[in-house]
Amino acid sequence: MMAIENSGELDGIIYTLFSAPSLDREEAASLVRAMARGEYFTRGMAAYSRAIEQALRQPDPVTAALEPPYSEAQVREFLALVYDELQKAKPWPGTDD
Repeated sequence: MMAIENSGELDGIIYTLFSAPSLDREEAASLVRAMARGEYFTRGMAAYSRAIEQALRQPDPVTAALEPPYSEAQVREFLALVYDELQKAKPWPGTDD
């Protein structure tokens, strides 16, 4: 069982992978820009950052619930890129982080 308190946020990110043309850094940066604008990602950047951090720390598959068209390893690598881009985007809109 996944120990992710922000699993809805994680699912929101993984759901975008069904239409993602690639899982490269530019795609990760584009996702973070959408988060900053509040487009589709409405929970705030800190919540998505926490969800990714929790997902990457736990051993259970992060893709189990949705089964995107990428492997578990590819999704984890992409989540790490998104997390990195989120950290670069600080301070986040609407927070003191």
